[in-house]
Amino acid sequence: MTDGLATLGYYAGKAAASLRSRAGARWYVRRYPQTRSDFKSPDYEAVWTQLQQLPDVEFREYVVDAERFRQWLAEARYSSFVYIVNRTEKFLEHQVSFDLLALPPSALVIDVASCRSPFPEILRRRGHRVIAQDLDFEPGLHDEKLGGSAAEMALPDASVDGMTLHCSFEHFEGDADSGFVRETARVLRPGGRVVILPLYVHEQFINMTDPIFAPPITGDPGATQVAVFGYANRFGRHYDVAALRSRVIEPAVVSGLVPSLHRIRNQASISPKVYLNFALVLAKPA
Repeated sequence: MTDGLATLGYYAGKAAASLRSRAGARWYVRRYPQTRSDFKSPDYEAVWTQLQQLPDVEFREYVVDAERFRQWLAEARYSSFVYIVNRTEKFLEHQVSFDLLALPPSALVIDVASCRSPFPEILRRRGHRVIAQDLDFEPGLHDEKLGGSAAEMALPDASVDGMTLHCSFEHFEGDADSGFVRETARVLRPGGRVVILPLYVHEQFINMTDPIFAPPITGDPGATQVAVFGYANRFGRHYDVAALRSRVIEPAVVSGLVPSLHRIRNQASISPKVYLNFALVLAKPA
């Protein structure tokens, strides 16, 4: 119960921060009229068409199945304390990442940027060995927790079967996204894979920030900075196709990984509020 209340307090705090940011938006824009806050969702079909021009990438579609999702929920047994906001989205991310990971029981999985996620425990109940990694954990490997940057993990070479990232890769600031891709090639065993979802791809290269939640950021060269009030995150990156190629795909290919992009379909069968549109899988050849 204590852990459950702590988890509830964490998510309640995030929700409160989002509300405070939304409430302060008008004041902030009046004080800083140069602030750009016109973030709009992309045309996902147009982006998918552009993505399919990328070289050295496999392209696939994943069709969401409502019955499969209900089965996942029954087996996952989520606590009522987790994910106050966007619960259905997070649950679907877990289910799709598990399907795309496609690893046998007893595989060693790293849940990257895990924070308070229930996903590691769900996998453990299925027979997997799981290490929860997060930048905020104590540095180094301590039992089932790994602290420090995901771009420099305290793990041996070729020691991991799979890795998952749920709504986290977009928060890797600076060159940590490219660094993580190279680190993936080092720590994965042959035949291993990493699943990143959602993969946020836009028609523009965008750095999102909530200026009320966090101090000003140093953005990526060439990216447009957009204030998103209520975002309650310091930094979020939405690639355009060119940035995705240079920052993620090319480092993956050079490192010997095989990238595949997955277009997620039929999300509305779960909820109209689901925003999981793309996933990226990086596989290390056996």
